[in-house]
Amino acid sequence: MLNALQERLNSSDIRIVGINFDDDPREVTLDIANELGIEFPVLGRQEIEALGLRPPDVLPTTYILSPSGEVTAKLIGMQSEQDILKELASQGLVEETQP
Repeated sequence: MLNALQERLNSSDIRIVGINFDDDPREVTLDIANELGIEFPVLGRQEIEALGLRPPDVLPTTYILSPSGEVTAKLIGMQSEQDILKELASQGLVEETQP
């Protein structure tokens, strides 16, 4: 679903980025992403520490960040494409869509 959402948002300035909060080496993170069929960038611990993100208490967690790296929303639990688009719309980042 996130691959499809990234494709849908491709013409906007919004990017889907995965985060691996484990201490895996970069190569392992990329191997895991490849095995899972993830087609968008995936960040490892070093990159996320630079953003000031800490591991979430619940998985999955979806963060929406501003271009400056500020967390503007934190969505807990499984999210659908419509859930994420609704949050983006509430922030004025995409037009409101119908299911």
